[in-house]
Amino acid sequence: MKIKSPIKLLLLGIVTIVLLWVSHKYLFPQQLQGDRTSPTSQLPVATKVVKHALGETRIPIKPQRIIVLNDIGLLDPVLSLGIKPIGTVSFFPEYDFLFRGVTNDEAAGIEIVGVGNQPNLERVLMLKPDLILMREYQKSAYKQLSAIAPTVVVDLPGLNYSFKENLRFIAQVLGESEKAEQVIAQYYERVKKLQNLIGERLKDIEVSVINLFEGSLIATYSDNETYNQVFQDIGIKLIPTLANQKEGTLVASIELLNKYDADVLFVMNDNQQLLQDFFHNPLLTTLKAAKNNQVYAVQIDRWWTFGFFGVNKLLDDLFKYLVQSYSS
Repeated sequence: MKIKSPIKLLLLGIVTIVLLWVSHKYLFPQQLQGDRTSPTSQLPVATKVVKHALGETRIPIKPQRIIVLNDIGLLDPVLSLGIKPIGTVSFFPEYDFLFRGVTNDEAAGIEIVGVGNQPNLERVLMLKPDLILMREYQKSAYKQLSAIAPTVVVDLPGLNYSFKENLRFIAQVLGESEKAEQVIAQYYERVKKLQNLIGERLKDIEVSVINLFEGSLIATYSDNETYNQVFQDIGIKLIPTLANQKEGTLVASIELLNKYDADVLFVMNDNQQLLQDFFHNPLLTTLKAAKNNQVYAVQIDRWWTFGFFGVNKLLDDLFKYLVQSYSS
């Protein structure tokens, strides 16, 4: 059967393209094989050396696949810098929330590679990270993690437990120091606004914060805690009992509740039944904070924080309870 002219032309075009491609391949082989001098070729990854608590680590200047092995001191600050890690560990599963300071929605898309203080090394390996951030208390796993990817230890004791210096250190590692200063400046703007709204009361108001535990126990914490740092920035005074506390954590019977009375009492909890029992306890009615309707339940995942996602939620609560509730 005779082939029609249009089909001849089509076949001729295909043959011509193939011949041109073959000729180009042999005339300019470097362009097809990734010439290293070409501006479009894949260059070696730029790196830098970071000093940290366990030594020095060479890391990519712009890491793309970051795993953070702590929620409170690593996940939150990294997200605050506008960077989304590929993996993290969740908080302990007995709680209703996966992370402290960060909501589940804010961490959407980040793979869980362990629980609490126990990262799953197999999951970490499978994600092929190019940088791992860990905390100083996880140092026993440092060698194993370093064999997977460059690993940097973020040492909170070495940073004097300052949530601002923690952000600055992480930002320095990730090359985002300018962004960190913007985040900190925005925080101080909110602090200034809150100071103005509280007004003259700021000179006189004293607050207290307790945490509820099972067995009719309460706990209080030293000024290392983030909420105490925020109080200091605002100019809110802790009651002397808390301001002078030397212990990092002090556990007491609820029978000593009157020691923690204040103008405003914040009660941290992660268990609704404990909270209900507390608000029905006759001891509460003897407190001046209760008599003035200034006892507020606050969520542990908003107050037990160490990053600016959490700190801004904490500030939301202070605007609500120290300004809106007082004036209503």
